[in-house]
Amino acid sequence: EPLSTGTSVRVWRKVNAEIRKRFRALGPMCFGEIVLIVVVVLLVLLWLLREPAGIEGWAQVHLETITREKPSVYGSGGTSKAYLNDSWTVVTLSLLLFIIPKENPFKAAGFLFAAPPGKKLHRSDKMLDMATVMSKTPWDVIVLLGGGYALASGCKESGLSAWLGKSFDFLKDQPSVVIALVISLLVAMLTEVASNTASTTLLMPILASISRELEMNPLYLMVVGTISASLAFCLPSATGPNALVFSFKEIKVIDMLRTGVFMNVLSVLIVVLGMSTWGSSILGIDGTFPDWANSTTTT
Repeated sequence: EPLSTGTSVRVWRKVNAEIRKRFRALGPMCFGEIVLIVVVVLLVLLWLLREPAGIEGWAQVHLETITREKPSVYGSGGTSKAYLNDSWTVVTLSLLLFIIPKENPFKAAGFLFAAPPGKKLHRSDKMLDMATVMSKTPWDVIVLLGGGYALASGCKESGLSAWLGKSFDFLKDQPSVVIALVISLLVAMLTEVASNTASTTLLMPILASISRELEMNPLYLMVVGTISASLAFCLPSATGPNALVFSFKEIKVIDMLRTGVFMNVLSVLIVVLGMSTWGSSILGIDGTFPDWANSTTTT
């Protein structure tokens, strides 16, 4: 039943009052919270100003400086540019948290000053320590992502991606809808036995190679493949929610297969239809092979 205007106003006032009460109960921000906000803001600024469009970023200025000072060591700066990326910025600022104390070191009786008479010198804990890192870091996710990236890089460097791309030559004269349908079905079947992240990380270089062989816009196949990697409805091992539902022992594998196959087929058709109509219009895909996707193009 919808609430009246007066009742809605009273409910909103109560909610607002409770939020204000909880906010006041938090008290003033401590030194550690202020430091963390400053570090996060600094991280975002370094990300945005590393290589901004139209102006020189701090990474470019740094490279020009060290190249000018030590040309025999750094040459054109290409060696140093490899580590001046977003990951380097995160790691550097994270290391600061192992050094900065939780308590304000500049206040009276802080660890930078002598302890008051009759009291021992108290050294503040740091913002971050290895015990917290080891217990809170999702190592399984890191290994999964890192393994997927390593696998994708191995496929590209070994030539497997190019070989698989050439093996799809039989689709070269087929309509784009048929090609998207085949790719979507293959990815949907693969993601039933592999995680979404592993599937997309492995398949993106392969789909790029297939696009070059078929002379199609890579966005067309890669978007279809990325969305299809989430169509995991058939097996308990396909994704976490499937395993959670299956753990209640009320549903058998055959039940999931019976429903999942129908959902997979329906979802594949929706993905292909959507990408072939409004998806292509939004992404500006006109059926031609773009110059930026040609790996043999030199600048």
